[in-house]
Amino acid sequence: MSSLLETINSPADLKKLSMSELETLAEEIRQFMLRSISQTGGHLASNLGAVEMTLALHYVFDFKQDKLLWDVGHQCYTHKIITGRKAGFERLRQVGGISGFPNPAESEYDQFTVGHAGTSVTTAVGMALGEQLKAKAAAPKIVAFVGDASIVNGTSFEGLNNLGLVKRQLLVVLNDNSMAIDVTVGAVAKYFSRFRLSHTYEDLRRTTRNILEHVPGIGRGVEEAVEKIKKSIRMVLPPSQLFESLNVPYFGPVDGHDIESLVQLFEALKEVNHPVLLHVYSKKGKGFNPADEGPTRFHSTGPFKINGNCVEAAPESEQKSFTEAFGESLTELAERDHRIVAITSAMCDGTGLVAFRAKHPERFYDVGIAESAAVDIAAGIAKAGLRPVVCIYSTFLQRGFDHIFQEVALQNLPVVFCVDRAGLVGSDGPTHHGLMDIGYMRMMPNMVLVAPADAVEMKRALEFALSQSQPVVIRYPKDAVPADDSVCAASDAPFELGRSVVVRHARKAVLTIASYGTLLSEALQAAELLDDDGIAVDVVNARFAAPVDAAILTALSGRKGLITVEDHHAACGFGSAVLERAAEMGLDAARIRVLAAPRRFIGHDSRRAQLMQVGVTADDIVNAAKEMLNDRGGKRKEK
Repeated sequence: MSSLLETINSPADLKKLSMSELETLAEEIRQFMLRSISQTGGHLASNLGAVEMTLALHYVFDFKQDKLLWDVGHQCYTHKIITGRKAGFERLRQVGGISGFPNPAESEYDQFTVGHAGTSVTTAVGMALGEQLKAKAAAPKIVAFVGDASIVNGTSFEGLNNLGLVKRQLLVVLNDNSMAIDVTVGAVAKYFSRFRLSHTYEDLRRTTRNILEHVPGIGRGVEEAVEKIKKSIRMVLPPSQLFESLNVPYFGPVDGHDIESLVQLFEALKEVNHPVLLHVYSKKGKGFNPADEGPTRFHSTGPFKINGNCVEAAPESEQKSFTEAFGESLTELAERDHRIVAITSAMCDGTGLVAFRAKHPERFYDVGIAESAAVDIAAGIAKAGLRPVVCIYSTFLQRGFDHIFQEVALQNLPVVFCVDRAGLVGSDGPTHHGLMDIGYMRMMPNMVLVAPADAVEMKRALEFALSQSQPVVIRYPKDAVPADDSVCAASDAPFELGRSVVVRHARKAVLTIASYGTLLSEALQAAELLDDDGIAVDVVNARFAAPVDAAILTALSGRKGLITVEDHHAACGFGSAVLERAAEMGLDAARIRVLAAPRRFIGHDSRRAQLMQVGVTADDIVNAAKEMLNDRGGKRKEK
């Protein structure tokens, strides 16, 4: 039997449907997303909750001309489905398929490549001001779609605070589903939730009807009606007081799954000639019980099997992940050291802190999507004599750069930064790769940079970091811990500031491979392959990118060469630090080869494929070693 979705190839097709057909289409889209994401993985729960809002927006606005700006862009799947990208969902977030985030390279309907929170209101203000300055008669309408708790981000409030600059239409849609990656926390979240829990679905419908009754037919009377609604509706509702204090005209809250009412509201509000905020309640995971009941689990998921209303998850790897190794080690160390405090930004589960939160709730703080606040709070805790551990993904920690500099490095406070998702992250792609943290951290005085190579080193790195009187950064990827015995054999030695560890020593070695972090297993595999070809090499586990161990550079003595390997951009990374150290020591940097990611954005793919793409696998190390030896006329060892 044919479906409505099969007939939708652009928003123009959408506009031909009746309200009842739109409701049918919404359910078909949910089923389409379930089938697709169960095969490829992706952001499921948030997209299930945003279907009706997205359809209503496209039904009312023309986003070929008008501008739709997404916050935390992973909510955009319905938008992609109805803007000609249905077929791309067969390879969602895979090479050759579409991105899981808005991407202007894919479609004219996307404005920004965006995967971080708190950006849509401010960029919408900027676009509105740009159109205001151009002063064209047929100026495009502008909509900012805010959701997954990104409204609590400081940048969102900065944008709201500057809405007064805009003297034209601008609609902010606040998708309030009470969730970010994990349950939303903080005073603003509690402010919303108190009202949400005290009002029923019928209250939402009643509010919607009241607003619609006060708004006349589209035309000159809209502005006058908006003023009348202020007294009769808005000020009665607690959330309005928050936005009123920022001089933001507020409507709602309304039901985010009542598509007919949403269409009517958008038709009216698009004619309001000044900024307006519409507060919409939705259910994250709507239409799929497992995601509805466990939205955190289905925030971003791998492939899974659907069995009725149950889910059969793909078999989990028997190998422990670095995130799990970190969480276990920190929880264990906190049993002995009561100074340890864990802080995260709306990602307790993703950073491996669930067990810590359960065992030490009084020493666990989730500050919501507010990375800068997490850093400053940690600085205050450290100043009080405790040992805060800030656990944030590399790509999100970038947002706290100035606070790391000002409140931590400059004060030389003993804050430990545990940087998850460092390096290449696979299917989330360029918005989420952690390829810059070595660079932006190591330029700061007082900062110590550490990277463990396996689970044993993770614990050792934490023990070291917690013993220091200065800030320490520990970075690790979204990946399994290597099971290589040769890695583990050398990893039990305690960390000493700025000291590397030789994990493989070869007689008459002609090269040294220095690995920083988790690529040590690749370096050891390369050494085995080179040995099979009669080329003897040493392998060093660098452990530190700041300070760099001068002993690594002894490889340059005689005619030896040095290859550095890392899961980071070549610019400002570990290899760059080694080159700088060589220059300081007056050594020949021409005999150093840096293997790292090139200075460009890396597309979505599997993490393994990305490591191959940027040239840091065992085979790449072997090729680099042979090229270096051929260039120098190096000799192979005798068998």
